[in-house]
Amino acid sequence: MPSSKPGSRTQSGSGLNQAQRARARSFSYRLFSQLFLEGITAVSLPYVQQIPELTAVRPHPFNADAAAASHHKLFQFNIFPFESYFLGADGLVGGESTAVVNQLYFQLGYQTAVDNNQADHLGQELACLAFLVAQEAEAWESDHEPAISDWQTRQQFFLQRHLLRWVPACLLAIQCQANSFFAELAQVTLTLLLTHADDLDASTATVHPFLPPTQDILANEKTGFKEIARHLLLPALSGITLSRDNIGELGRHFDLPRGFGSRETMLLNLLRMAVQYDALPQLLANLQDSCADWVQNYQQLQAAYPQTIPFIAPWQQRAEATGRLLVQMTASTNH
Repeated sequence: MPSSKPGSRTQSGSGLNQAQRARARSFSYRLFSQLFLEGITAVSLPYVQQIPELTAVRPHPFNADAAAASHHKLFQFNIFPFESYFLGADGLVGGESTAVVNQLYFQLGYQTAVDNNQADHLGQELACLAFLVAQEAEAWESDHEPAISDWQTRQQFFLQRHLLRWVPACLLAIQCQANSFFAELAQVTLTLLLTHADDLDASTATVHPFLPPTQDILANEKTGFKEIARHLLLPALSGITLSRDNIGELGRHFDLPRGFGSRETMLLNLLRMAVQYDALPQLLANLQDSCADWVQNYQQLQAAYPQTIPFIAPWQQRAEATGRLLVQMTASTNH
């Protein structure tokens, strides 16, 4: 049998050799990074058009101003794609966890100028992953076994300690918004990420608890709608994401005023108005259905990508607990 040429070993079931496979994966991560950071631009549009799933849902005709406005609305007012936001118990972006990510970039060999407050943005973490996979591709092309193993280990570490812990929940949240392009981009990115994790067997390490502790807020007699609204709006506590548009849609569905202001103010107003208009049981039932949808989405991910169970199961458990909380609230309103 002829000896393999450098970088020519072919992945079973794939027409690409290992180097080509890594190059393609790195290119995808880099493009998706740019799209999440900036939206579709004149520069990225030709590359978007090479991906059938994205071409089918891209704005047509393309208008740069409209694309920028769509991106701004989604990621400035509805979904906050930051690790610190999704894993934190305070709903804030930045802080220590963001600084940790920024420091890790340098430890992984990813030398980039990133604003410290932006380091844990979904787009920045995907850019780092794109870099790590590109280095692996170069190692395959040089047929350098130790370097191949080293760069794969770095990818595995980054996936385990960061991306897998929060990005699936973030991407599912994006899919729940009325933006067909970014919903499809989220789906394509999620498939790429979880397939990558499966290939690396990224669940081999022990996964320590990564979501903040919760408590039974209804057990506290001082708990009111304000505390409930805050709990529902923190993904790491509730296991779900309620965007500004989601809250507005609920208000329109039940013909309830929700006012303006922050998401917390809007949801608080919605709950109070539901009481005033005798619509609280119906509103809570709708929220229960939403939790059930989240639970089902988490279950489907775990079934499709068994390696990710240690990372997805905690989110599913939070969504299930939130569903039970809403059932308790409904029962209390009927007495």
